[in-house]
Amino acid sequence: MNKRLEMMEKGPVSKALIYLGLPTIVGLLMTGFYNFIDSFFVAHLGTSAMGAISIVYPFITFIPGLGLLFGNGGAAYISELLGAGEKKKAEIVLSSTFFYCVAGSILFQLTLLFLRPMLRFMGASSAVMPMAVDYARILIFGFLFQIPSICLMNLVRAEGAVALSTYSQIIGSVVNVILDPIFIWPLKMGIRGAAVTDVIGQFISVAILLPFYLFKKSYLNLSIKNVRFQSWIIKPILKVGIPIFTINMFQSLSISAANMAAAPFGDRTIVALGIANRVVGMTTFAITGFSRGYQTFISYNYGARNKERISEATKKAYQWGICGGIVISLLQILLAKPIVRGFSSEPEVINIGVQALIAASIFFFTYGFQAMAIVYLLCMKYNKAGFVFSISRQGIIYLPILFIMAHVLKQTGIFYAQAIADIITTLLIIVFLIKIKDKIANDPYFVQA
Repeated sequence: MNKRLEMMEKGPVSKALIYLGLPTIVGLLMTGFYNFIDSFFVAHLGTSAMGAISIVYPFITFIPGLGLLFGNGGAAYISELLGAGEKKKAEIVLSSTFFYCVAGSILFQLTLLFLRPMLRFMGASSAVMPMAVDYARILIFGFLFQIPSICLMNLVRAEGAVALSTYSQIIGSVVNVILDPIFIWPLKMGIRGAAVTDVIGQFISVAILLPFYLFKKSYLNLSIKNVRFQSWIIKPILKVGIPIFTINMFQSLSISAANMAAAPFGDRTIVALGIANRVVGMTTFAITGFSRGYQTFISYNYGARNKERISEATKKAYQWGICGGIVISLLQILLAKPIVRGFSSEPEVINIGVQALIAASIFFFTYGFQAMAIVYLLCMKYNKAGFVFSISRQGIIYLPILFIMAHVLKQTGIFYAQAIADIITTLLIIVFLIKIKDKIANDPYFVQA
């Protein structure tokens, strides 16, 4: 048996979760750090430039969600098949998943035809629009590399090659950080330079990941001959992938909705919200990274019908996720002012940004629990519940609360809407988990092991 797979099946649970989760956390944090630094450099180009990337940010996080849809859904299915000893089927799912992502990255170039109307809908003012268009055009071209890159990062993780996935993210991010100021100032490309370095970083990530399969270093074989369009491949991928994709989609939609709600208060409020969203977006990577390692572990052990290892891993995932969330919440609250000041020197933006960041951080610690619970439900085949909860925190619960609170409490209501949504979502998940506890304990699927 492959050593990475043996570790997931027989190794100490805590060690396996750390092995799978820690490199992913580091990789995603490096990606978040790049976004952080990118915003820092762009901020020095002025409020209009910062406003432009605040407007484009939800769009550029939504489209690459296709890589998460197929990459994350395919990875969970591959891990499950490997746990069940179905190597050939796992290779078919691997090859099909990658092909779907490449095809999707090409199709998404069509969004260039509707770019200005989309940016206008997302709140771009006439002052911000030219920079927003310049920035978005280059990033959309970069989807040709970004979507396959995200997909591959998840696929290599499915067979336990988390170090390679992390390595590709770190190298891509480091290159971005080095090139960003060079392209922005010495090459005089401004905001377009920031977008170009992002595309270069994504290309490098693909160049690092693809040889893992091309040079047969992987346990599974990636081949166009294995590509299929059959329901037994697509349905399981979508059952896990769609909820993950909708989390990404509603994250983008919620940011756009908040920008629209904040538009009457001026560009400075939108910029301040953009800063808060960037900071919170970066710190969620730590929770998300661990949840992906946890997903790989329980998907494999679900396929192996090992309920005891799933139960042990789930208890640890909840504990670590909540503790990590508490630490992040406290840091964001205590360091809110110096963090926001790093992005803007305008007193009004700093004041609004600090309020927004503190409000978003008050109940952020619940996200650690929510993320683990959603992964658990999806991998245990409670797909409908997983889907509903995945669109709750920043979707069906958050959006109504946002517009009600914006109407009643104005700007302050916009800032605190996420905190209220976090409380409600967490309580609903807890109630559901209690409801299905006995059903999972007596699931006949595990009796057949």
